[in-house]
Amino acid sequence: MTSKYNKQPFPVEGWAREEQFRFFKTFTQPFFNVHTQVDITPLYHLCKEQNLSVFLGYLYATLEAARATESFRLRLQDDAVVLYEGLDLSTTVLRHDHAISFVSLPHQPSLSKFCTHSRELISAAQAGKQLFIGHQGPDLLHLTTLPWFKSTGIEHAYSVNPQEAGVPKIAFGQLEVQPGKVTLPLSVSLHHALADGYHVHLFLQQMESVISRLVEEFATGEPRQKEPVSRVFSEN
Repeated sequence: MTSKYNKQPFPVEGWAREEQFRFFKTFTQPFFNVHTQVDITPLYHLCKEQNLSVFLGYLYATLEAARATESFRLRLQDDAVVLYEGLDLSTTVLRHDHAISFVSLPHQPSLSKFCTHSRELISAAQAGKQLFIGHQGPDLLHLTTLPWFKSTGIEHAYSVNPQEAGVPKIAFGQLEVQPGKVTLPLSVSLHHALADGYHVHLFLQQMESVISRLVEEFATGEPRQKEPVSRVFSEN
């Protein structure tokens, strides 16, 4: 598979997780899953006020948070670790014939641009017959959504393709809309050679920060400085 973003070798020797990396990378099934939920109340109301898709709103917040969390940009390739400078996302889309397609949604500099561009790609995918649409490579997040029922977790299907080793997989459940609070159930699956539960915590912190930044930007009309990338070198 080809990559859209540049990558660089990630030094394993001397890494605080070096022993954990060498231990978990030999596992037959090395992915671990965390099932949790995120309070997206401010993002939900922002999208409603701006006539934006709530679905695309939380996809964008997820992508921004993953790009800012370095462990989510690590991949295993040819028995080595590489770090990508950026990420796009690939999400499942339910077509009009009730089959799914995997649609790549490129990162955009703003929530509004992401929603506009992604809506066009999704509409075309829904009317089509293709299984894969757009860029498909290791520099992606794999996302899926189950909006029809309450879900507390999901176990993903995995490919044995070594070029996909380490791609994070995130699944969203049905939004829980209550008076004064909107929560988004989500399951995060990470390769244990590249990350631990603590790194899920860092990702969730970044997601909260992204939502706050988006709300502030729309309120003031000015972009806010993004949070620095979470460094796996200093996370342990």
